[in-house]
Amino acid sequence: MKLLRVINSLAVGGAERSIVNNVPIHIANGLDMDVLLLDGRQTFFLDELQKRNVKVRWLGRNINVYNPMLVFKLLPIFRKYDVIHVHLFPALYWVAFAKLLSWSRAKLVYTEHNTHNRRRGNPIYRWLDRLVYSQYSTIIAISDATKLALDEQTGTPGKSVVIHNGVQIAELRQSSAALPEGWESRIRGKKVLVQIAGFRPEKDQDTTIRALARLPADHVVIFVGDGERRLACEKLALELGVGNRVFFAGLQGEVAAFIKAADLVIMSSHWEGFGRTAVEGMALGKPVIASNVSGLNEIVRGAGCLFEVGDFKALSEAVLSLLETPSLYAEAAEKCRVRAEQYDVKYMIEGYERVYASVCN
Repeated sequence: MKLLRVINSLAVGGAERSIVNNVPIHIANGLDMDVLLLDGRQTFFLDELQKRNVKVRWLGRNINVYNPMLVFKLLPIFRKYDVIHVHLFPALYWVAFAKLLSWSRAKLVYTEHNTHNRRRGNPIYRWLDRLVYSQYSTIIAISDATKLALDEQTGTPGKSVVIHNGVQIAELRQSSAALPEGWESRIRGKKVLVQIAGFRPEKDQDTTIRALARLPADHVVIFVGDGERRLACEKLALELGVGNRVFFAGLQGEVAAFIKAADLVIMSSHWEGFGRTAVEGMALGKPVIASNVSGLNEIVRGAGCLFEVGDFKALSEAVLSLLETPSLYAEAAEKCRVRAEQYDVKYMIEGYERVYASVCN
């Protein structure tokens, strides 16, 4: 059985990290698996995958992944693989259309990573989605909430299964990575909040900044990530008078050091399919405070703390409650550590490999 994982690019994101972390494990398990990128622009995720001797190919470099002509570049690839496993839009569409045109016997699998996207609610896309998803033998949803949203949009409940995203917990806990030079002195003696996410509208770093403005002066936040809204968040921090307490770490290939240096992990998202950072924080024994949204609340409820979307006052109160009550902090940290075990990567790998065997049989 020869398998191909397809994704738009290896820019920073949860789906991309999943590819980088999991493909080498599948290969170590004996699977013959390659990776195809629509856009092969050089990133540190791509560098990491290549260093692990994974075969990676691409349709072009620094190209427009929304160009429908990419369908025709995909056609000759189909005859080389038994299973093609796709992640994210528009790769979702282009692979499905190539399947229709090629009359290939290759089986398609798709992983749905979000509970929300801009196509949902649009009647034209609703029809197109149903056509596209019908080309896939199995659709993997990364959480129960993701499956519910997916089934409503596509009408394919019989094809969809839930396989939660997984984290390499043992490797994460054993990581000896240190903070980049100069960071320890910046946060020494501070109460440290960390938020690891791209600066995109759905991640809502604004709420974390507004919450910080209500917290004592010895509280700081580190944002790990980059993206279109970073400048807006930098401006907001200055406007609220907390510019000297908000640290922007940019893209980081190793996040364990930042989590270990933090007291709390924050996720203030408007929506999440899963919440990988929440699991990583939990695995390292850090209490997680997250917005009460589908997908994310599945992970956090009963272990960490939840607050309503955009409620920066409630977020600041949750931070103070945990950091000023050692017994409460210790209880939350232990509950989070135990909860993380449910999301060990081994369960995800086993689930994916069962799907591959099933669609081939």
